[in-house]
Amino acid sequence: MRFRKLIKSFPFPVLIFLGSLYKVIPSRIRFGKIFWETYHFLQQSQWWSRERLEEYQLSRLDKLLRHAYDCVPYYRSLFDERGLKPSHIQNFEDLKSLPYLTKDMFRQNYSIIIEENTRTKGFPRVHTSGTTGKPLQFYENTWTAQMERAFIYHQWTRVGVTPHDPMIQMRGPVIQDNIPEYYLKTKTLRLSPRVDSLEIIRFYLEEMKRSGASYLHGYPSAIALFALTIKQHGLIVPIKIKAILFASETVYEWERRIVEEVFGCRVFSFYGMAEKVVLASECETSHDYHCLPQYGITEIDEKTNEIIGTSFLNYLNPFIRYRTTDVAYGLSDSLCQHCGRHEYPIFSGVEGRLEDFIVTTGGVPVSPAIITHPMKDLKAVKSTQLLQKSLDSIKVKIVPWDQHDPKTLDKEADIIRQGLKGILGVDMKVEIEITQSVQLSATGKFKWVVSDVHKGFPEAIK
Repeated sequence: MRFRKLIKSFPFPVLIFLGSLYKVIPSRIRFGKIFWETYHFLQQSQWWSRERLEEYQLSRLDKLLRHAYDCVPYYRSLFDERGLKPSHIQNFEDLKSLPYLTKDMFRQNYSIIIEENTRTKGFPRVHTSGTTGKPLQFYENTWTAQMERAFIYHQWTRVGVTPHDPMIQMRGPVIQDNIPEYYLKTKTLRLSPRVDSLEIIRFYLEEMKRSGASYLHGYPSAIALFALTIKQHGLIVPIKIKAILFASETVYEWERRIVEEVFGCRVFSFYGMAEKVVLASECETSHDYHCLPQYGITEIDEKTNEIIGTSFLNYLNPFIRYRTTDVAYGLSDSLCQHCGRHEYPIFSGVEGRLEDFIVTTGGVPVSPAIITHPMKDLKAVKSTQLLQKSLDSIKVKIVPWDQHDPKTLDKEADIIRQGLKGILGVDMKVEIEITQSVQLSATGKFKWVVSDVHKGFPEAIK
């Protein structure tokens, strides 16, 4: 940890120089054996026939279900209650004999939905984004991250990215003082996803040029606002960006349009989630999303088109027939006529939760993806909702768990308050309200962020 802090303290030119030296280290060591095995497998198997892909899926499903039955009490009970054994699941239709897993069911059964007799210390703990107002926390196997990274890079190869390429990133927590961070291992220059001044934008454009990177990766909202400001002030992008890689948010057409106009390149997006049950990427010759069969089994609810996934990447906290609450549209289950891959299913897009932007006192819109970070590691808080009625204040409605420690709740409420001030500015008043219910729309639907201040944005630029 001290070494990482020391490295981060180096001037940016020194980090770039160290990065050039770091690349001479064999890539097998830098990214790990599991990463490269997975990456090369995906590069080959993307052209398999439908039959071969289905055989692979059923083989992986059999292994997952046997493990879940032998080692995870929750799933053992599900099988036993129905008089089933893993060997009874012979095809995709048989899989439907198992019930769905919802987010609430996962929370309620967390203590028995984890591999038994396993000490979780040392295993990665993951948090969902929290844009539902109810973030999940769970554990993953130590090798899951390497596999996930291999899947992501495999997708990016469709627009020319290789694991050796340097990258510019605008995602993650807001960076205090807007000082760029540089990660040697992945040769990634990370810029703050919230940029609130023209001076910082000019500074970031120069740092992007110095990085030598040709790909920009991050939140659609952050990159779109960055591009919009560049356009409004007539600034020149000093480098040739080959592709923009969107992640972690629903992509709106105005975002795609403004980014492609300003940077003059293809926007490439993929659909995924922290639970790692479904991964879908755009085709390089269209904007249709291909679900990757090697990642897991993707089902689409016949009545609602909700996306349901079974993950092959996590055996510690298995997600089997997990309801994502996201809805796909423009569905197809046949060969892609554009690229010739047999990946399935294919859809045109996903109807995620359309959330409002919070607007800072300085008039800067901040997307929900950025605001989620203070909400991700909470124990006493069951759900949250953010309401903004005026430019200088927001209200955070907190619904606690029925059985909660009042001191922990007070502490977490303060974490939320201070975290939001760190993102939105110290001038923003943050009011905390402990309640048993949240505000619903006129149609009875839940929105995590409700802002009266953001009205007219992004509609104003359409």
